[in-house]
Amino acid sequence: MKLVHEDEHGAYSGVHAEFLKEFVPKESNPNFEIYDSQDNHRRFIAVKSSRLPDDQDLAEGRYGIDFNRAKPELQEALRYGAELPHALENMKWLANTAFAATTKKEYDRKSSAWENFYSYIWGTKVKTIWVTPHSGSVARAPDDILPYPKTAVDAFTAGVAASCAFNHRNKALKRLMIYIHSSSFLGTLLELGGFGIIDEEKLAAVATKVEMKYHERAQILDDEHKQYFFLTATRWLEHIKNKTGTLNIKELEHISTTDRRRVELIVKELKLYGQEIKEFTPEEFKEAIDSLNNTEVPVISSNYIFPASHVGKILRISEKISQGLLHSALNIECSKLYLAREPELITNMILDIKNELFD
Repeated sequence: MKLVHEDEHGAYSGVHAEFLKEFVPKESNPNFEIYDSQDNHRRFIAVKSSRLPDDQDLAEGRYGIDFNRAKPELQEALRYGAELPHALENMKWLANTAFAATTKKEYDRKSSAWENFYSYIWGTKVKTIWVTPHSGSVARAPDDILPYPKTAVDAFTAGVAASCAFNHRNKALKRLMIYIHSSSFLGTLLELGGFGIIDEEKLAAVATKVEMKYHERAQILDDEHKQYFFLTATRWLEHIKNKTGTLNIKELEHISTTDRRRVELIVKELKLYGQEIKEFTPEEFKEAIDSLNNTEVPVISSNYIFPASHVGKILRISEKISQGLLHSALNIECSKLYLAREPELITNMILDIKNELFD
């Protein structure tokens, strides 16, 4: 049952009437939407705007904001804005800063949007809050800096988050925030990130338990999952090699830290499948990717590629917990292919994980 509208790229644009049988709107603006369940124990937050800082329509109030990053100070946002679009090649901006600005007026508007967004997350009432911070559409034109801007959409996350919120009817016992993202790379079908606040052994134990339950069923798209990675990784590696002349991580540090991060992710995910990259040549990457054919897809991991500990620090989640404004939080990275093709499977897995960790 489809509960939200998503375009061909998986970007969220609104909810279906079926969803409104259980949920009522709290706020809708050009950047995000908020819905609460009628029992007031569940909240669904979906972003509609782009996460890219130069992909926006200021006149319409649609801002380029990464709601999974910290609100900058005025001067930091102005420096970010002055360096665009080349700031997108520097990982320090993308890893830390929610938005850029060119004037104080623009900064104030974006600050207000960011603060309004988090006013629906921090609080004292018992509630499970399902959040998709990168589910908005991307309209930015491709260029050498970001040749595939549509991949910046966390595709089909809103549909699964809405399904989790809709189908999990258990009375909330604590105030929880669950972020759902998507990944185009190899990895596992789900990766659990504890934001640096969840005990790592507990997280790993839950991952192992749910893996055992779903491993066989999850192999249904294993070949397509690996083929999707093959196409995505090959396209990025060819682009980075053509643009920079290298795939060496140390050399990329001085050229584009964002491209370095992309190569690091590919290397780390190949290692998860038993493939080591040492020379960083196109031929070595091709051989490693070609060797994936006979490997089963691991279903769930924890704190491997996306532990979310850095995000936990910049969002000050531990501080919010100590203030009584949240009990705990979980970050979940999902395979884009499985989100699109097997949303019911991903929903069931996430709900099992939520129950094991928190209920």
